[in-house]
Amino acid sequence: MDDDHHSFGGWNTATLPSDVLASFLDALPAPTAILDHDGFIITVNAAWRRFATENGGNPEGWRGVNYLEASACDDQDSRVVAWGLASVLGGRAQSFQHDYPCHGNGERRWFRCVISALASDVKGRVGASVMHVDISEQKAAQEQAQEASRAKSDFLAGMSHELRTPLNAVIGFAEMIRMGIWGPLGDPRYVQYAADIQSAGNHLLSLINDILDLSKVEAGRFDLREETLEVGVLVPDVHAMIAVRAERAGHTLAARIQPGVRLRADGRLVRQILLNMLSNAIKFTPDGGRIETRAAVTPEGWLHLGVSDTGIGIAPKDIAFVLEPFGQVDSLQARRHSGESTGLGLPLCKRFVELHDGRLHIESTPGTGTTVAALFPPVRVLGP
Repeated sequence: MDDDHHSFGGWNTATLPSDVLASFLDALPAPTAILDHDGFIITVNAAWRRFATENGGNPEGWRGVNYLEASACDDQDSRVVAWGLASVLGGRAQSFQHDYPCHGNGERRWFRCVISALASDVKGRVGASVMHVDISEQKAAQEQAQEASRAKSDFLAGMSHELRTPLNAVIGFAEMIRMGIWGPLGDPRYVQYAADIQSAGNHLLSLINDILDLSKVEAGRFDLREETLEVGVLVPDVHAMIAVRAERAGHTLAARIQPGVRLRADGRLVRQILLNMLSNAIKFTPDGGRIETRAAVTPEGWLHLGVSDTGIGIAPKDIAFVLEPFGQVDSLQARRHSGESTGLGLPLCKRFVELHDGRLHIESTPGTGTTVAALFPPVRVLGP
């Protein structure tokens, strides 16, 4: 290790226990270099030398090299690394990392350059460690997972389209039978059967549409159709869509809306977000409860569009679970209220809000009630 002792600008590896430094660096599996405040390489570890040898380089070629200057190449990845290193050495950042490809010899390899600030020298200047971690296996697994997700989404989208066409025909014919378009039915029970077919068909169609929307979002193929929405108009419109269901359960449906608030967003998705939140509230609130929609701009400029209920609530440990597709809490109370729930309502809300660069927030107390809020960022909020 004595041959590796160098001093640049006040940095000197001889001031450290050489055996400890050498053992520590050589124990690192990733090629690692220690730089002084000017970017000169002070020392490297065994993995660095080994990598240089395996790729036809000189294992001692690092001596006297300024890493900052060596990184200032024409390719984009090198320029990004040079910028990150300059930020760390200049004290503007404590760390920096960048993933880059290094394909060659018939292999597809990926590395992560991790730059970390080191303690200042006696003059208060900052050095850095530079580590190149092989993430090829991680990248390959990530690509496989993404490909599997795309294949799943494509399959679901294809199946959904194939199912919707005949299902629409079933629903249409059931409605014609129920209404007696071609003449009266002999037995009145047939009218009820036709109504049951139509109701079940509409429920199944709604589920298929939800699956199709979810698959589009997960595949990154959902394009927002933005428009300016009057929140004071949107909320009553959605309430009107859900009012019969709320009345049937004896719920009080209320709203508190800050006047003059407008939102730049996809109108269909925002309506679906609010409709899903209200449907969930109605479904998981015992008869005779209270459900309230609130819309207001926070002091930070976010639009808070939330629904509060006096329902059965969600345990803190289950909140993350109910935001996963088809995630439903497995409790006696939840099963009693879930009915025909598919477990897609809140997951779709979350993904639709995130498409608008927002977030979904849930606060709940078991046995007391739940508040689900869609938060839209200030850049989308217009007025008041």
